[in-house]
Amino acid sequence: MHILLIEDDAKDYLEIRQLLDQQSSQVTIDWAPNYEINSQQIEQGQYDMLLVGYRATQTQQQKFLDDLENYITIPIILLTKDYESIDAKFIERYHTHFLRKEQLTWSQLQQTYYHLSHSISSHDKIKVFQTIFDNAFEFMWLINPDGILYEINTAALNLSGSQTSEVLKKPIWDSPWASQKTQLKLKTALSITANGKFIRHEIEIQKLSGKSIILAFLFTPLYDSEHKLVWFLVEGRDLCERKALEQQLDYTNLHDQLTGLPNRHLFLEYLEQAISRSATNKNHLIAILFIYLDRFSLINGSLGHDMGDWLIMEISQRLQDNLPEEYFLARFNGGKFLILLEDIEDLSIANQLAIDINKEILSTPFSLDSYSTVNSASIGIAYHTKQEDASTVLRNADIAMQRAKSKGKSCYVVFNRGMYDQTISRLQIETDLHQAINKKDFVLLYQPQLELATGEMIGIESLIHFRHPNNGLISSINFIPLLEETGLIVPIGEWSLDTACKQLKNYLNAGLAIDHISVNLSVHQFCNKQLLEIIIEAIEKSELNPEHLELELTESILLEDINSAIRTLKLFKKIGIRITIDNFGTGYSPLTYLKRFPIDQIKIDSSFIKGVISSPEDTAITVATIEMAHALGLTVVANGVSTEEQRDFLLDQGCDFAQGDLYTPLLEDEDMLKWGVAFTK
Repeated sequence: MHILLIEDDAKDYLEIRQLLDQQSSQVTIDWAPNYEINSQQIEQGQYDMLLVGYRATQTQQQKFLDDLENYITIPIILLTKDYESIDAKFIERYHTHFLRKEQLTWSQLQQTYYHLSHSISSHDKIKVFQTIFDNAFEFMWLINPDGILYEINTAALNLSGSQTSEVLKKPIWDSPWASQKTQLKLKTALSITANGKFIRHEIEIQKLSGKSIILAFLFTPLYDSEHKLVWFLVEGRDLCERKALEQQLDYTNLHDQLTGLPNRHLFLEYLEQAISRSATNKNHLIAILFIYLDRFSLINGSLGHDMGDWLIMEISQRLQDNLPEEYFLARFNGGKFLILLEDIEDLSIANQLAIDINKEILSTPFSLDSYSTVNSASIGIAYHTKQEDASTVLRNADIAMQRAKSKGKSCYVVFNRGMYDQTISRLQIETDLHQAINKKDFVLLYQPQLELATGEMIGIESLIHFRHPNNGLISSINFIPLLEETGLIVPIGEWSLDTACKQLKNYLNAGLAIDHISVNLSVHQFCNKQLLEIIIEAIEKSELNPEHLELELTESILLEDINSAIRTLKLFKKIGIRITIDNFGTGYSPLTYLKRFPIDQIKIDSSFIKGVISSPEDTAITVATIEMAHALGLTVVANGVSTEEQRDFLLDQGCDFAQGDLYTPLLEDEDMLKWGVAFTK
């Protein structure tokens, strides 16, 4: 231990030093014979303790002790004579202690040193705590177990608008800002905290200015070394800003930022409340309209998203201006809006509103900068039937809206249970189709095409089917639209093309005398920029000639983009692939376009062949189609021939080829081979 002994009496210094040296070998003592020297030594040395020879009558020493307050970080012990006394306030001020020189021992000195070290450490902690307490941003109180406020920081005074004299050393519940309700909350909180529990409370206090504020309080019990409760530390935070922010966030979370309208979440809340009100009143009718702007995606894609936002705001404003105040309007997302009709006299009011939206509200053009646009909406209507919850009613309206879109837009559809069942069935089929790819549940079926004049088999059409694990074979007509929507048509189409080409090669190797195999193309496949490469690769892998492949396309595919379709067809023709227009007569293609397409053949749809004997209209269309095709240099194949009468009629009219159940229904690959071999023989 390194000690600095400050003693102007050399005799006393020698006696003290001799005493300490005799009683301990762990002591190093430096001597400062006067106060000027000791100040320098204190600043230069690293001492563990200061021993000061004290004389109450010396003015110079008093000045030194005043300066010594800067060094209270280490124990300071005053050494006195028996006849000298020290004021207790002096000891408290300097956090020091005194010992009689005549009774001094090393053991006594050590005990005093450890006591003062602990005292100084506690004092330092208190100073740190006081600094933190006084300068804390949060509201802070220090309260004794009786509820008397002993310390309050600046933040608390400023927040409450109180003066120190008004609140200090008084029961906390007697503070000027404590209402009767607040007093009860404070007493309850302190009572619970006294049992050793932390507690949080939100308490409203009224400032002297009259303004009310909400504070979040944390009550913490503080104990001494004997685990006796000595203080309550109370920390508070002003929640006004947070409450305002929460309200702003609530508004943002429940409203559309573009239009300021309620969003889907708030709409559902209002719908739930409306349903609750209708529970006790059977005449409380509820309907919702789900509105989809038919041309919104087109505007976004052609004029840009800024113009799209402008249109949404214009439509939002027009709807608000024209709807009755009691109707609840919300924006779902994108170009979709929702309207809640509550406590209406008749459900037909919802139907009429849907009509008015298209014929009156949206029919007037909207001006967007230099553009003028006319809009319409596909609207789904769902009624609450006292059984559905809010989410179900909204879902039903959405399903009805999707049905309105599929009907041709600018119309409304009222939901019925059958729509939901169809939607679920569609969803299940979609799931099954995804799984079918991995399970390889797709299969090609084949049907021969025969030349009517000779009766010879000249080709085979391949048609994709789905082998459902529970429902058996499902025709492509039931799932191709789903494959188109999900994009699965691309990999399935490639597989179908590859498989058909390989199967034709197998049939040729087995000795079937056929010219080609027909493969149907979907819209997605035909628009695929890599289609020609995919077809060439399939032909080459199967070691076929391009003339062996015939592609069947519907009129609607070709009319999507006529010029592009003509360019693609010319590429097919250039390498020798045959082209057939499938389901001819069911579309709306003008004959002027038909002569421009570089095609080889027309296939008359089975719906006309079915009535070719019994229906004058079907007969006339079939005959006209055959004559027109031949005039354009095209061959004709009749699809769906099922009777000899139909076959003979077609032969008489000069139809070139036929296929259908008269010859054989659709067959799997091996059955097709067996049938072909038997037919040839």
